[in-house]
Amino acid sequence: MPIKLLLARQIFDARGIPTVEVDMVTELGLFRIGVPSTDEKKLAEAVQLRDNNPSEYHGMGVSAAVKNINSIIAPELIKQNLEVTMQKEIDQFMIALDGTDTRSRLGANAIMAVSLVVAKAGAAKKGVPLYRHISDMAGVTTIILPVPHFTILTGGTLSSNGLPFQEYIILPTGASSFADAMRIGTEIYTYVKNFILTKYNVESTYVSDNGGFSIPLHSHRDALLFLTDAIKQCGYHGKAEIGINASASDLYKDGAYDLEFKNPNSNPQEYMSSDKLAEVYLDNIKEFPVCSVEDAFECDDWSAWSLLTTRTAAQLFGNDLTQTNLRRVGLAVEKKAGNTIALRINQAGTLSEVIECFKLLKANGFGVTVCDRWGDTEDLFLADLVVGLSAGQIKCGAPARCDRIGKYNQVLRIEEELGALSKYAGKNYRGQL
Repeated sequence: MPIKLLLARQIFDARGIPTVEVDMVTELGLFRIGVPSTDEKKLAEAVQLRDNNPSEYHGMGVSAAVKNINSIIAPELIKQNLEVTMQKEIDQFMIALDGTDTRSRLGANAIMAVSLVVAKAGAAKKGVPLYRHISDMAGVTTIILPVPHFTILTGGTLSSNGLPFQEYIILPTGASSFADAMRIGTEIYTYVKNFILTKYNVESTYVSDNGGFSIPLHSHRDALLFLTDAIKQCGYHGKAEIGINASASDLYKDGAYDLEFKNPNSNPQEYMSSDKLAEVYLDNIKEFPVCSVEDAFECDDWSAWSLLTTRTAAQLFGNDLTQTNLRRVGLAVEKKAGNTIALRINQAGTLSEVIECFKLLKANGFGVTVCDRWGDTEDLFLADLVVGLSAGQIKCGAPARCDRIGKYNQVLRIEEELGALSKYAGKNYRGQL
């Protein structure tokens, strides 16, 4: 079933920033994908092509990426007459067509959009759900439903409050099913919202791009006390645990970590060494129901990552650390830096490369969390990806906003479809048991 038509257009992500959508037509009909976008510029991730025209969309337009699909990728790929089930061959063809290590000529946003829509068409050709097609490509034989990471509070660069770290998260590890996890997460989220309305004001219930609340707390410890109490008040002690996304690269200055980085007059004498920051995490894990710390250190502070990994059984979760880059994933494996790694579909150039990263991690005993981006769309591919890989964890932000809740709803549908065959990762979210 070769490709008959491939057509790209510019659409908008959940923040109103341009991104790429692609339609593919085969003998079975029309398939469509809208890819997430980002305005972050991380050195190791594949390059998203932007127009950089300040007079349009503040330079964030994607007409060049759209043109590259319509004028270069589409005619060349259709000419190859490849079956849509030949994911790896199609991805390799596009990588060769681009000819750069970073996908910077055609744009990772162009290449990934085509790669993902090919997967949708490939699943239809095989007559299976998308998650089954992905599990076949990844060599996964047992389907596991993921533990969701629900962002509840935001701090760091996402807020002007006193919280140094970017996200404070609930993980319903003690839930009996994904549906039960959704109940736990949404009940805690609603409790927090109602509490904020009572104690603060309606403005404090406004949410960030990831759906989390930015309330006027003054310290990291305050946030952990707040969430621990929210879990207890909702009756989920022992069923819900806490995750911290430190996003420590934002704190990094002159070889140390400034937890007061939002204060322009912060005192360099109070910056923390890697060892001191590690003690903060270890104390948190001991005192509170903290089970996961994301981006605990700056992305090139490898020795700090490796040392902390030997000192705790808690999840140390690298996101900025590896950036879905196979070389950096290999370094994390080699250095035993962390024990869980994030996969983000738009940081790699193709679906095949995401699967390659996944296989390397699982072969070396690492956990995997499939993550969204701030600039996501209403597309649900991420949900099928996390189930197809049986990754064990999904991080899409709060149980709010359609770009986020849509992914969680799709996992609910898959759980219903699986019926008695469904298995929820629960306490085994890293696949470590």
